[in-house]
Amino acid sequence: MSSKSIATVLDFEQIKGIIPQRFPFLMIDRVIEAVAGERVVAIKNLTGNEWFYQGHFPKRAVTPGAMIGEAVAQTGIVFFSLTQPKLRDVTFLLGAIKMRFRRPAWPGDQLRIEVTPIRLTATAAMLNGVVSVGDQEIARGEFALAAKPNSEL
Repeated sequence: MSSKSIATVLDFEQIKGIIPQRFPFLMIDRVIEAVAGERVVAIKNLTGNEWFYQGHFPKRAVTPGAMIGEAVAQTGIVFFSLTQPKLRDVTFLLGAIKMRFRRPAWPGDQLRIEVTPIRLTATAAMLNGVVSVGDQEIARGEFALAAKPNSEL
């Protein structure tokens, strides 16, 4: 394990202590690896009971790409928060997200979301996200996050 490791695992409650999203938009269940400044790997378990499957789609449930993108962005918030731990009382603003989807995700799949840095500053990051189910990559993309103090909003 790297000396930069913050934690090998963050559970659901620890994740809630880092990211601001709550039900129904809390899109990561567990962080299985976190190395500050290098990578964060998170898991999202998809069940047929997810609220977004009710209308997407009636004949066969498909995970909306926006929800996969949200899981990537939330994993990015965990990455940025662990990399810049002195930042407190901030709102994370998502910049452009450019995702390519290779195949759908279905109820019963487990998403593995890996986020790595492209560029980092004290208050912003350009990140790369890769989403896999099993050994198949289903999506990848780049996105930007910026931390803005709540006092400035």
